[in-house]
Amino acid sequence: TEMVTLLGQAARAHKKKITAAVFATPALARQYVRQAWDTWPVDAVFPMIYHHFYLKDVSWIGEAAREGVIALNGRVPLYAGLFLPRLDPSELSRAVSLSREAGAQGVALFSLNTLSAARLSALIRSLARDGDAALARSDVRTRFE
Repeated sequence: TEMVTLLGQAARAHKKKITAAVFATPALARQYVRQAWDTWPVDAVFPMIYHHFYLKDVSWIGEAAREGVIALNGRVPLYAGLFLPRLDPSELSRAVSLSREAGAQGVALFSLNTLSAARLSALIRSLARDGDAALARSDVRTRFE
């Protein structure tokens, strides 16, 4: 936490934003690696909510996102980090919806080289269903295809 505080001060002194990819939940972060990321002076967090690492099913993604959102108490946005290799297209769609329902501002996709056409289609459909019209537009989609 002390190091992140120093980095945050340096970033702000240069009018830069600082973000962090962190362990899945505040409780797990404290337990496994002594991260107190819910107290860090950052502009956003990207918890790596890799359900399979914790032997959990996809529904746990929403639970983990909710825990982080509650701990942050609106101080900074949370973007749920999803591990693409362990999410088939339907699971990816569900993970996005669960994350957003839990209060996440969005999602971050880890291991992007596994973003197949089927996964991209599921992601776009999920975001459009959740009201993110920008990604539903065809001009945005073609940048990814």
